[in-house]
Amino acid sequence: MDRYNALHIRQSPNLRQAIADTIENDTALFGYWAGLPSVDICKVVAATNVDWVVFDGEHTPMSPTLMAEMIQTLRMYSQGRIIPVVRVPSYAHDWVTWALDAGAGGIIIPHSETPAQVRASIAVARFPPQGNRSFAPFVLFPGAQLAAPEGKTWMDVASDHCAVIPQIESGLGVENLEEILQIEGVDAIMIGPTDLGNDLGNDPKRVAEAIECVESLARQYGKPLVGFVSAESSIVDKFKAGYRLMTTVADVVVLKNGIEAGIQKSRDLVENYQKEERQRLAK
Repeated sequence: MDRYNALHIRQSPNLRQAIADTIENDTALFGYWAGLPSVDICKVVAATNVDWVVFDGEHTPMSPTLMAEMIQTLRMYSQGRIIPVVRVPSYAHDWVTWALDAGAGGIIIPHSETPAQVRASIAVARFPPQGNRSFAPFVLFPGAQLAAPEGKTWMDVASDHCAVIPQIESGLGVENLEEILQIEGVDAIMIGPTDLGNDLGNDPKRVAEAIECVESLARQYGKPLVGFVSAESSIVDKFKAGYRLMTTVADVVVLKNGIEAGIQKSRDLVENYQKEERQRLAK
């Protein structure tokens, strides 16, 4: 993953190229879903073998400052090996800019429903002439931090590197998806199956058809799918369906399952000992 770094680690890594390479090489990137807002946890994750991390700014209460610190901690402690992505609360200018200024490689836009929303998201994520992202004078400083290939500025690099991933979570989003997929600057598509199900009345047939529609259209237009895949048995099927960015581990799940497994093992050891003692004394 080091090959996707910019010339300075504080600049956004090239998630757009990493996504494109999954298609060209028929591979996948495996990641971790961060639901616990913690710089210390980022230090631990940075020592693992994940390819990318999603910081969930939609459902995890965190300040922009904490989000920026988590992104930069992950980048520094992994020595640029792991790519951070932020699911922002909305496609508004502020959170998108904060995430990308901090060095995120891309953004996930929840509840993307219309082409106008997606175009606005892309515009906020790209500097002119590709978009209208605002220049931040207090983010990077003259010298090594502004390093860029010859003929380019760090702003050109940022526009080339930062991926935009609309998340489809409603019937309206599904209806508009074909037009959304044809918008220049859409790098991948994510499905929000639970919210999509809620929007469709939790009718299993309608939900399955909607998900199949999204997957089919994404394949038709050559866009990889992004998803949280919790069941190990589903990973290969998702890969076959076109999922090339998968988060297969989440901190809250690992923490809960790890605690329960450790406690249960301890109980089993004591119970087995007691059972053996009762059998011994009964002889």
